[in-house]
Amino acid sequence: MISKVFRIFKEKGGLLKTLGLWEWYEGLDAQKQKMVKYYFSLKSIKNIRFPYKAKHFDSGDIQETPYTKRTFLGSIAQMALLEGDTKNAEWLYLEALKMEGTPLEAHMILNDLVILAQKEKDYNKMETYAKADIELFEDYKESLKEKEGGSMPHLNSFDLMLYLLERRGEYAKAMELLSYMESQSIPVYPETKKRLTEKVRY
Repeated sequence: MISKVFRIFKEKGGLLKTLGLWEWYEGLDAQKQKMVKYYFSLKSIKNIRFPYKAKHFDSGDIQETPYTKRTFLGSIAQMALLEGDTKNAEWLYLEALKMEGTPLEAHMILNDLVILAQKEKDYNKMETYAKADIELFEDYKESLKEKEGGSMPHLNSFDLMLYLLERRGEYAKAMELLSYMESQSIPVYPETKKRLTEKVRY
């Protein structure tokens, strides 16, 4: 209770204020607050391109920032993931998805969640996050294409779903997804196409 009273008198500033994340942060328990601030501080130390220092988290007069609520929390989650803390990384990514933002931002977060699930070797999570990203594709594809200079990059969610379908022996469904990928100019690994084509044939 005393610590909460003191926080009321603390000068509110920094990125939390600029992004409108004070209420979100204040609503976390002390352990989660400490974790979020720790990974932000770690990012400010380890990433030389990161434009902020640890103090900028909750102090200083920051007028503008290239971050949104989603990308800010996603960047902290990414640091947790790089440090091998998949539990807190996943929580932060899911918190980021709850924030307002663009479909492209959601795609970037879901892509990291797919990577996280792959690190954990959790096939259920892999499918959950890959499916969510694939279902969102129509909403972010034009923005992604523009970001990539006019062409579609390899998409981990699609590649992973092909793998999962093949793993389960659902070759027809895998070929259906592969055909959709080709129709959308999403790159397909030639060896994957060859392998699936042969399995469907036989």
